[in-house]
Amino acid sequence: MLLFQEIFAMYKFDKNLKIIMLKYILEIEAVIKTKIANLFAEKYGLEDYLNINNFDLKNDNSNLEYIEKLIEEIKNEIDKGNGKHDAITHHMSKYRFVPPWVVTKILSLGTISKFYGLMKQQDRQKISKQFHINDRILKNILGNLTSVRNIAAHDDRLYTYRSTFYIRLDKTKKSPDKALHTNMYIIIKSIELLLENDQAIEMKSLITKELDRLKDNLTSITIDEVLKVMGFDKDYYIV
Repeated sequence: MLLFQEIFAMYKFDKNLKIIMLKYILEIEAVIKTKIANLFAEKYGLEDYLNINNFDLKNDNSNLEYIEKLIEEIKNEIDKGNGKHDAITHHMSKYRFVPPWVVTKILSLGTISKFYGLMKQQDRQKISKQFHINDRILKNILGNLTSVRNIAAHDDRLYTYRSTFYIRLDKTKKSPDKALHTNMYIIIKSIELLLENDQAIEMKSLITKELDRLKDNLTSITIDEVLKVMGFDKDYYIV
C-alpha cells in the first residue's frame, strides 16, 4: 500500500507532467494550425476554402456528413468571434470573409484535429511528410493530443493514459498488446516527432527531472513500476 507521502509525490508528478504536456502541445498546435492555414490558402484561396469539395469526400461520399458538420462548426466559430475577436471582426467588416490563417487561430485543437483528418489525403501527406511520418500516424497523434489536453485541462490523472487512437511508431518490433502503443510513453515519443530538436531535448529533460524527483520519494514501490504503467517497457521499446 502506498504511503501518504508517496501518494502526494505521485499527485505532484502527475500534475507537473500535465503542465509539461500542455506546454509542448500548445507549441505543436500552433505549428499544425499554421501549416494547415498556409496549405489551404495557397491551394484553395482566401475566400472559398471552406468548400466541401476541398475535403476528402471519398468515392462513396461517406465523409460528407462529417465535412458538413466541420464546416458548420467553423462558420459558427467565425460568427461567435465577429465583434469579439479583433482579427475576425476586421476581416468580416472590411472584406466580408476571414482567411484561413485567421480562422485556424480561433479553432480548438479538437476541431483542428478533425479538420486535418478530413483533408484530402494528398494534402494530409504534404503536412505529415514535413514531420517524416505518414498521414495516418499524424491524424492519430493529433487525436491523442486532443485527449491529453482535455485530461490535463480537467485535472484528471494523466500518467496512466490509454488511448483508442492506435499509434505504432516502430513497425519493426512485435507487440502482443495494442495498449503498448497507446500509453503515455508513446504520447511522449509522438510529441517529440512534432517538435524541433531543441524543444524535444528540453521536454525530455523536464520529464526526466520529474521522474527523478518521484523516484526519490518512493519506498513501497519502485520507479520501474511507474514507468511500466506509463509504457516504458524495455522489452519493446528503447527508453
